[in-house]
Amino acid sequence: MNILIFNNISPFEASGIVGLDLYNGFKNKGHNVKLLVNNYYPDYPEGIVGVETYYRLKKKEILKKIRRRLKLRKTIITDPNYHLHELFEQKVIYKTSKLLKIARIQADAIVVLFAKDFINTRNIYELSKETNAPIYWLMYDMAPLTGGCHYAWDCAGYQNRCGNCPGLFSSDPFDATFTNLEYKKKYVDITNIHLIAASEWQYRQAKLSSLFRNKTIHKILLSVDSAVFKPLNKEKLRLEMGVSDTKRIIFFGSVYLAHLRKGMYYLLESLKLLDDKIKGTELENNILLLIAGMGIEEIVESLPFEYHYLGMLDNRHGIASAYQAADIFICPSIEDSGPSMINQSIMCGTPVVAFEMGVALDLVITGKTGYRAKLKDSDDLAQGLYNVLTLENDKYQELSGCCRELALELCAPDVQIEIFEDILQKPKS
Repeated sequence: MNILIFNNISPFEASGIVGLDLYNGFKNKGHNVKLLVNNYYPDYPEGIVGVETYYRLKKKEILKKIRRRLKLRKTIITDPNYHLHELFEQKVIYKTSKLLKIARIQADAIVVLFAKDFINTRNIYELSKETNAPIYWLMYDMAPLTGGCHYAWDCAGYQNRCGNCPGLFSSDPFDATFTNLEYKKKYVDITNIHLIAASEWQYRQAKLSSLFRNKTIHKILLSVDSAVFKPLNKEKLRLEMGVSDTKRIIFFGSVYLAHLRKGMYYLLESLKLLDDKIKGTELENNILLLIAGMGIEEIVESLPFEYHYLGMLDNRHGIASAYQAADIFICPSIEDSGPSMINQSIMCGTPVVAFEMGVALDLVITGKTGYRAKLKDSDDLAQGLYNVLTLENDKYQELSGCCRELALELCAPDVQIEIFEDILQKPKS
C-alpha cells in the first residue's frame, strides 16, 4: 500500500517522533511510505521529505524580523493556557498541487498528524479529491476539533460553533474561532476523512465535537519503541546517574514544568501530603525526586523531598533511563490529551500514578499498573503514591510486570501498525 504522511514537526524533534515511528512502522511492514514535513534539513533519510528549502526558510525568517520591527503584524492577546496557535485556518501555506508534486507518490491512504502552519482543511479536502485516497487525521491534541485552541479546558464551544472564546477573552459569538470552525466544517463535511484518537479521553471529545461526531472515529494508542523503553537494572542506572540506590525514587517531568495544565500545583500539594503521611515510617527521609524539564526554578522551593534534576532529556534513551531508574512515574496533568510519557513509563515497567485524565483512562489501572486518582484531588494522588511506595517487593514486581504486559498489548509498534492496517483495509465511506 502507498501511504503518504504529513507532519509539521521534524521527525527528530520533540513529538515529531510520533511521525517517525509511524513512518518506520509502515515501512517495516512492507508498505511504500513517504513522510512530508514542514522543515528544512539537508540529510533526511530516503522517504522523508522536507517541503521547506534552505532559501525559502531564510526568506521567511527575514520577513518575520521585518514585520516584527515595523510592527506590521497585529498582536493577538490570548490566554496561554488554551494554546491558541491556529487562528488562521483559511491561510494556505502550500498549494496542494505543490505538495503532491514534492511527495511523488500515488497515495492509497493519507495520514495527517500535526497540521499547524503546514496544511489546512482545504488542503486536506484537495488531497483526498486529487488522489481519491481517504484521509486519516491522528490527534496529537484537540486542535483538529476546535476553532483554534489545542486544549479547551471546560469550554464546550467546539461541540457547537465556537465563538465567545475564553482563550481570546472574547464575548463576540462570531470571533476568529467561529470563523475558523465554520471554514473547517465546510471542508471536513465533504471530505472522506476518518479521525484517529490516541486515547479514550480524546475519543470522547471527538464524539462530542461538531466537526467529527458524524464521521468515523477510531482509537489507536500512540506506540512506544519496546526495544528502547524496557525494564532495565535500576541499581546500575542509578549508579550511572549518581543517585542513591537505597531511596525510593519518584520521577516526574514536562517540557515546561510550570504550565498550568501539567498540574504542578496538585503535584506539590500531594507531595506535601505524602511527606506528612510517611512521618515516623521507614519511608521518612528515604524518598528522592527525579525531575526532568524546564522551569524547575519555579517549583524547587516547594519540594518537600531531596531531588535530582536531569534537565531536558532526549526523546529516546535519555527519557527512557529516567523511567527505568524510578520506582514510580507521577503524572499530575489536569488538561492533557496524553501525555505519551504515560505510555513510555508503562512500557518501561514503571508504575504510574496519575489523575483520571488523558491516556491514563486507558493505561493506568489502580492495583494493576499503578493508581488512577480522582481529577484534581491531591489527597487521592498522594494516596496513590503511598500505596505503590509501600508495596512489598513481590507485589511491586507483579505491578511492574503488568505494566510491561499491558504496554506490549496496547502500545507496541507492531500492534499500532496492525490496527492501522486493519482500518485502512476496511471499505471506505
